[in-house]
Amino acid sequence: MPQPSGYLPALTGLRAIAAWLVFFNHYPLGPVPPPGVARAFQYLVDESHGLPLLLLLSGFLIALRYDTGTPSFRPRGGWRRYLQSRVARVYPLYALLTLATFALLWRWHSPSVTPTQLFLNLTLLRGFFDEYKFTGIGQAWSLTLLECFYLAAPLLLGLRARGVALWLQPLLLLALGAGLVALLAPLHWHGLFGTYPFMLMYTFLGHSLEFFIGVWLAGRYQSGKLGWPVGYWRTAGGVLLWIAVTVALGLTQAQFHNPDHPLTLVLNLLGLPAAGGLFFAGLLSEHSWFRQLLSGSLFQKLGRSSYAFYLLHAGPLAFWVYERLPGIWPLQLLAVQVVSYVVYRVVEEPIRKWLRPARSTVPNAVHKSTK
Repeated sequence: MPQPSGYLPALTGLRAIAAWLVFFNHYPLGPVPPPGVARAFQYLVDESHGLPLLLLLSGFLIALRYDTGTPSFRPRGGWRRYLQSRVARVYPLYALLTLATFALLWRWHSPSVTPTQLFLNLTLLRGFFDEYKFTGIGQAWSLTLLECFYLAAPLLLGLRARGVALWLQPLLLLALGAGLVALLAPLHWHGLFGTYPFMLMYTFLGHSLEFFIGVWLAGRYQSGKLGWPVGYWRTAGGVLLWIAVTVALGLTQAQFHNPDHPLTLVLNLLGLPAAGGLFFAGLLSEHSWFRQLLSGSLFQKLGRSSYAFYLLHAGPLAFWVYERLPGIWPLQLLAVQVVSYVVYRVVEEPIRKWLRPARSTVPNAVHKSTK
C-alpha cells in the first residue's frame, strides 16, 4: 500500500508527458490528409490534450501539501508562505518570458504590443477575456485558470471540512460561472466572460473538475484507501480510456469542425478528467513499468523543465527558433526541449530557490514530488 508521505518521482515524469501532449495539440504532424485512416490519425494527434493531467496533478499536490483537514480557511503553513511558494513556482519565469515576447513583437512592429495587453498579460487577467486570452504567450492562458485554483484551494478545502461535499463544489462553481456569463456577456466588453463555451473551456469555473479529482485522490492516497497494488488495471484502463476519449474528440472534430460543439465540451470537461483520474490512481497505487519509466533519470529532468517547455514551445519566441530549423517536428521538439532545460537550470530554478520560503513546514518527501 502506498505511503501517504512517500516521494513519487513518477509525478514529476508525468509532467513531461502532459507537456508533450500540449505540444502535439499545438503542432500538427503535417497538412490534413485526404479522408481515411491517415486523416483519422491526424485528428487523433491534434486532439491530444495534456492540460487535464496538469490540472489534476496540481489539485493532488496542493491538497497533499496544504490541506489541514480542518474547517479553517488557512492553508498549512499560513497564507503568506502559501502564496509566496505559489508565486515563486509560477510567476517569475512567466513574467520574464512575457516581457521577452512583447519585446520581440515590438521589434516585429506587431499591433498587439499595447500597454493594455502588456498589463493584462503581466497580471494574468487576460485569461478572463475571450479577446485577449491568446495574446503574448498564447498557451499561458491556462495560468489564469491555475492561479484562480491556487487562490481558491484553501477556501474550497475549508468548505469541504465544513460539510460542503467535494462532488458538489464543481457544480456550485459551474453555477457561479453561468451567473457571471449571464451578467457580464451582455456588456460585450472585450469578451469578459463573453460566452458559455468560453467560461467552460478557458476558466477555472468550467475546468474545476480536474482539480477536485486531484483533491479527492490526495485524500484517498493519504488515508491509504487506494488499495493494494494488484495488477495494472487502473493504469492500463486509464490509458485506454484516455485514448478512447481522444479518438472520440478527433471524430467529433472531423464531423462538426466546431471546438464549441456540446459533445466536444462533454468529452473535454468530463471524459478526459475521468480518464486522467483513473490513470492517476493507477500511477499512485500500481508498480507498473510505466511508473518506473516516469521515475527514471531522463523523465525527472524532462519533468522538472516541463514548465519552461510549456511556456516556450509555442508563440513568438518559439517561432523565432523554428524559423531557423527545418520544418520537421521531431527536430523542433528536441530543440525546444533542450532550450527549456537550459532555461530551467539557468533561470527558473535559481529564481525559484531565491524567492520561495526559506523554511518549509511541509515534509521533505512531499516537497520533492512537486519539483
